Amino acid sequence: MMRALALVALVACADRGPKYRPAGNPSPRDGGALRYATVSQVRTLDPTLEYDDVSHVPVHALFDTLIDYDRDLQLVPRLAERWTISPDGLVYTFTLRPHLHYSDGTPIVASDIAYSFERARKEPDSQFVAFLGDVKAIDAPGERELVIQLAQPNAGFLYVLTMPLTTPQRRAYVEAQGDQLRRRPLATGPYMLAAWDEGRRLVLRKNPQYWDPQRAHLDEIVLVENVARDVQLMMFERGELDAAERLTAPDLLWLGETPAWQPYIHRRVLMNAYGSRMNTRKKPFDDRRVRQALNYALDKQHTVKLLDGAAIAAHGMLVPGLLGRDESLPPYPHDPAKARALLAEAGYPHGFDVEYALQADDEAERLAQSMQADLATVGVRVRLSRMSVATLGEALGRADGPPFAKVGWTADSPDPSSFFDACFHSRALASDYTTNWSFYANPALDQLLDDARREPDTSKRAALYRRVERILYDDAPWLWDYHQMMTEVTQPYVAGYEPHAIWLRDYTSAWLDVGPDGPVPR
Repeated sequence: MMRALALVALVACADRGPKYRPAGNPSPRDGGALRYATVSQVRTLDPTLEYDDVSHVPVHALFDTLIDYDRDLQLVPRLAERWTISPDGLVYTFTLRPHLHYSDGTPIVASDIAYSFERARKEPDSQFVAFLGDVKAIDAPGERELVIQLAQPNAGFLYVLTMPLTTPQRRAYVEAQGDQLRRRPLATGPYMLAAWDEGRRLVLRKNPQYWDPQRAHLDEIVLVENVARDVQLMMFERGELDAAERLTAPDLLWLGETPAWQPYIHRRVLMNAYGSRMNTRKKPFDDRRVRQALNYALDKQHTVKLLDGAAIAAHGMLVPGLLGRDESLPPYPHDPAKARALLAEAGYPHGFDVEYALQADDEAERLAQSMQADLATVGVRVRLSRMSVATLGEALGRADGPPFAKVGWTADSPDPSSFFDACFHSRALASDYTTNWSFYANPALDQLLDDARREPDTSKRAALYRRVERILYDDAPWLWDYHQMMTEVTQPYVAGYEPHAIWLRDYTSAWLDVGPDGPVPR
């Protein structure tokens, strides 16, 4: 009887494998709709105001930018056919592709891009103004020519031009739409908005006016909003979704242990760094030996296990493969004895008590409790203080905020400056609210960051950023913890797709390898 029950269990488990298989087409097939879901909802489709992970995906499909990334994060031309940079690094001249049109058929001209920059600077809710500080002037001397003049050299400026703010926007259309622009986008990308029942379902349809008809294969991309993570997997198994991401820990574990699904699980380290920031201007964190001690006390493998393997241990801010990352630097090893010795040297032989602020979230809670246990072994007694996202965000930027807190940083580009300048340059401390949450100031680091920002030679920039990494590793203004990975599962017939480190769920070049009547049963 027990053997029979075991056999039934095995059969049931096997039945939970893929219901479909690829049709075996050797080249991309046009047509069909790809369906995916999110746990929350799209906030806006206005490219000047979009700045969240959910809106990010449809906005990228709707709007082309001057420059884009390939899958390996190399810069490639998009709306710009070509460009030149003056020898002094101050003047960028772009030539647009010929015959560019909006989704309504009207021509795209260079002055529309200049207007987009203007909007990004003037809109009070735009997050992009921070990236335009070096821009001195923008001119459109011809319909296909755009000239951008910088006040000072910025070797990472081309990455700014991949952001939605550089998509063309027609002034008359924007002004006519007013507040409704957020849901009435005039597309410049491979897809256009077909329908949006806010909070429920958003449909993108192939843009017939798009300049590169070979790029998009899907007829439609359908986003189902506000679907709980456990419900997503049920819909995915029933064939109601073609992709599922940010699944619950049990579902993720089950998928990873099911051989039939493993070829269709995609993992990608994203542009992020997570850890705990220490206010370097408050005791006991004004002593770097204390900060180093906490880094030795934390067992990062506990973190990786708690995140079900969807993370890698970090030695600093930069993710593997990024320009300037020092691959010779290992994460701080778990060494409680070393931690206790450093604490004693710093005058804390019996440890200390400290408040730790974190977001009121199940995942953050689990990670904080694990860290709390690790630090307790070296005498550091951590008291958890749970806050809403808004409250925590506001508290982090105040010098009188909590001395110790969980933080994460997601960069806007793969350029090292997108990680370092906002988080550790003392220039960031000049504002009332700072993203230099550790209130760290180091003139030597500032100089290296400024030199790297101006340096046009890639190898020299990389060497400067490796020195930055070593300084931050030793000074330890954060308790370095992990880089989080994106894990997504797709149906076997979803082809030409991998998660993107910047655009995340970028389905603009995906296609469905299905038969003439739809998915092919297994």
